[in-house]
Amino acid sequence: MKLGLVLEHFDPVRGGLEHWTWQFAHDLLKRGHEVHVVAFDLHPETERAGFIAHQLGEMPRSRLERAEVIAQHLSTLRFDIVHDMGVGWRADIIHPHGGSTVALWEQNLLRIPKWRQIRFWRERRYLELAEVERRQHTQSDAVIVAVSNMVKRHFETLHHLPPERLRVIPNGVDVERFTPDDRARFREGTRQELGVRDEALFLMLAHNLLLKNAEAFLRAAARLLHAGLALRVLIAGGKKPQLFVRLAEQLGISRAVTFLDSVDPVPHYAAADAFIHPTWYDPCSLVTLEASAAGLPVVTTRFNGASELMSDGVDGFLLAQPADEAALAAKMTQLMDANLRAEMGAAGRAMALRHTFAQQTTQFLELYDEVIAAKS
Repeated sequence: MKLGLVLEHFDPVRGGLEHWTWQFAHDLLKRGHEVHVVAFDLHPETERAGFIAHQLGEMPRSRLERAEVIAQHLSTLRFDIVHDMGVGWRADIIHPHGGSTVALWEQNLLRIPKWRQIRFWRERRYLELAEVERRQHTQSDAVIVAVSNMVKRHFETLHHLPPERLRVIPNGVDVERFTPDDRARFREGTRQELGVRDEALFLMLAHNLLLKNAEAFLRAAARLLHAGLALRVLIAGGKKPQLFVRLAEQLGISRAVTFLDSVDPVPHYAAADAFIHPTWYDPCSLVTLEASAAGLPVVTTRFNGASELMSDGVDGFLLAQPADEAALAAKMTQLMDANLRAEMGAAGRAMALRHTFAQQTTQFLELYDEVIAAKS
């Protein structure tokens, strides 16, 4: 098939969506498909890797203008399938990795003081996201792929999309890249670099520390540390960590908390003992799936679509409310037990093996065939 993948940045180091698309494109290429990439920014290795690049030029600041540039460019190209990652509306398949904008707003409002909420609703970026999303739903008959049943439910109830336009394909995980076998190679060296000895290391990897709820993580960790438990906290990848650095100081736990910029996740999963992700909203978190594949117990919330793949109390713990720091502290206290961590980590690995990246690619190829058949 001649496939067109559409996104703003085709660069695996930028974030979850970009890394997912990079890996997905390679998987399609290995299976013999002709893969075109339509984007404003392209990784220098794009064409050398075997992809056909369509660079869109300088990226407008406005999300709406970006979507219009993409639509105009796609009108000049011919593909068997146009697979848009949620940035435009001229496509056969629209795959919004960020889930529902309305649901994201509603969850964000739970953590924002009332005096800021009016300003929040009026921010240009959110208004433009809403308009792009509206056009995706009304100006095309594209199939909308939800990455979880939670997101599908949001599209049905908040956007009134008919079920026949929706498909659910959860994120898959690369179980060869993320594996418990990495512990033998990386664990001791990485823990030494971090200054971790016999303490239990609790890990968070996130760009948006506000949305992923680093505050609850730090407050829960403070309860354990003030109770005399031996643990360390590592928070990596945050774009604006200063707020949380100050919070750790105010809580009196700075000595036990390490903040890092973006890191290679593999050695840090190997070094960690548990993964903490008390997110306010996550359509289907890739990092929690990676952590499970690496053999870590995961604590997350039911506002993470990936929680649908987990079993509460088996491969980790699911929190009913992101703001419930007492519940998070209780689950972290249970995970101070090394035997429980080992049992849950093994169960998490087994869960990940049922939701691999390769299986997910196969699901998309089956959807491509369905869409092509419907067009013919």
